[in-house]
Amino acid sequence: MFNNIENLKLLSSSNGITRDYNKIENKKNHSFIFRTVGEGVYITKNKTHVIREGEMAFLPRGSSYEFKRTSEVPCEYMSISFQGDIDGAEIRVFNMDNFTDNAYILNHFPTLLKLGSESEKYKCYSLFYSILSYISSIENAEYSAKIKADVIEPALKYLKENIFSPNLRIDSLHLMCGISDTYFRRIFVSKFGVPPKEYVIGARISHAMDIIESASFRGVTDLALSVGYTDPLYFSRAFKKKYGVSPSRI
Repeated sequence: MFNNIENLKLLSSSNGITRDYNKIENKKNHSFIFRTVGEGVYITKNKTHVIREGEMAFLPRGSSYEFKRTSEVPCEYMSISFQGDIDGAEIRVFNMDNFTDNAYILNHFPTLLKLGSESEKYKCYSLFYSILSYISSIENAEYSAKIKADVIEPALKYLKENIFSPNLRIDSLHLMCGISDTYFRRIFVSKFGVPPKEYVIGARISHAMDIIESASFRGVTDLALSVGYTDPLYFSRAFKKKYGVSPSRI
């Protein structure tokens, strides 16, 4: 959304305490809402967006939503209202922990825009563009991650359909995607947090525990085969490593 905004114009900026409940229909202008204290939710017909202390919400022109406070303490905010042509504008919440200008903007932006000289108002535009740059980098990173996830989709589909098959071949997953094994593993780890082998083992052993808890356990050998292992001893070791006890002792 924020890679290119046409006809940008800053309108106003303020801070204060948010009402515990508010309903907006067809919002007139775009807004950035910095949540400085408290927590709440923006509710639309299709989605609920949680905003926590230290985060910033983008509320686009034309949007309709309800806001409800969810924290025990009242919600405080700093807002920036603006105009601009934004493609695909939709409500979003951004984490601002790594935004270096955050404290300065929260403390000075409303005053600079309302009471400042012309040069100080230009400073507001500079700060505003730093916000756009920051959230644009977040969106670009998310888009890049999605593209990479799409690359390995054939392997993920194969895994979903064959994860409990003894014929599963983890070392061939990258070939299904037409990329190197190293690159495949890098994308896989970025998405799931573990390499493919650990992911498969985790899914199989967790499913084995589900089978045991469902009272359909018929022995270690059958259990191992049902989750894709032809070697009951290897399966038992993997199970014990995860749960601290062999499957025969549960």
